[in-house]
Amino acid sequence: MSFNPLIQVMLLCLLCNGCAWSKQWFKKNDKVDNAQLEKVGAKEDEVTKFAVQETPAVEAPTVVETKIIQLVEKKKAPVAKAPTVAKKIVAPSVVMVATPGFAYPADYPAELKALDEKAAMSWTQFKPRFKVDEKMFLDVDYLGLTVGKVVLSYRGLKSMSSKPVHHFQAFFKSAPFYSAIYELDDHLDTYVDQEKFVGLRYNLVQRESKQDVDEVQLYDREKLWTTAYQKQVRDGKTKNKTWKGFIPRYSIDGLSVLWLIRGLPLKTGDTYVLPVVNKGKILVMEVAVEAREKIKTKVGEFNSIRVKAHTAYTGKTLKSGDMTFWLSDDDNRSLLRANAKIKIGSVSAEVVKGE
Repeated sequence: MSFNPLIQVMLLCLLCNGCAWSKQWFKKNDKVDNAQLEKVGAKEDEVTKFAVQETPAVEAPTVVETKIIQLVEKKKAPVAKAPTVAKKIVAPSVVMVATPGFAYPADYPAELKALDEKAAMSWTQFKPRFKVDEKMFLDVDYLGLTVGKVVLSYRGLKSMSSKPVHHFQAFFKSAPFYSAIYELDDHLDTYVDQEKFVGLRYNLVQRESKQDVDEVQLYDREKLWTTAYQKQVRDGKTKNKTWKGFIPRYSIDGLSVLWLIRGLPLKTGDTYVLPVVNKGKILVMEVAVEAREKIKTKVGEFNSIRVKAHTAYTGKTLKSGDMTFWLSDDDNRSLLRANAKIKIGSVSAEVVKGE
């Protein structure tokens, strides 16, 4: 089973996850893993540049891109009111920086420049809505059965090249009865620039019945270039793959996009364009806020925001589709439920616990 860093595909992978929360299986690999860089074949300079340290760097001052902010201010003037923020919530650091002398590479694709213009407005409206060590626990259901479990968490600030980065994690595990058919025990770490909230590194470890996969995707924000490495061991044979390509200035990885969406205003009727990078390809996620509604879950009733995400790759359509998810209609915007259609039926994830 191939793991793609997209919310929709992420849910498909949840099809193979689960075990009792009390065993806290998700804590066994919750530390930064830099050995993965060398394991997949990253170059020496990449290992140095994208290595992550547990100790957070000093937070950089926020510098907002003036031109874009002026466009936003025409719609709604800022209100001079001190926000009430819980202790653990990360202070808003928003958005893109107006880098002095910034210029696109000479051979940078025109279509990605156009995509940047669309995505820029989404990033300028982003405000972090997550807490250090918050966790979202979800059951994954298929054909009426709970086939797996997932834990999504924010692990706080770390350091990369002496700059602060957000650390997001996801753990997936197959349910005991399903493991007899196909066992899956995967975890994913992503690192996002704290100041600009754009993806920097995506780190995947898959341990499954038929294969072991180690994958690292690196996003060079100076060159606007991604290099992805994958090492797959299957039937005793090892395959190494590499993908490369330009990336949008405003872009994110497929796991961290969930935290990006949570931080958007999400007013009913709003739409957002969010470029997601996956192994050298650009997925354009168009997010539409459909409605506010009360839903019943395994842990009770919640007021929710129903959001639909349509995804399609730029250039030719390699893979596209829709998924719907529900976020809590409060300050946390926690993931309550998600649903995606697959070839046979649909797969869903639903909250069973939160911290």
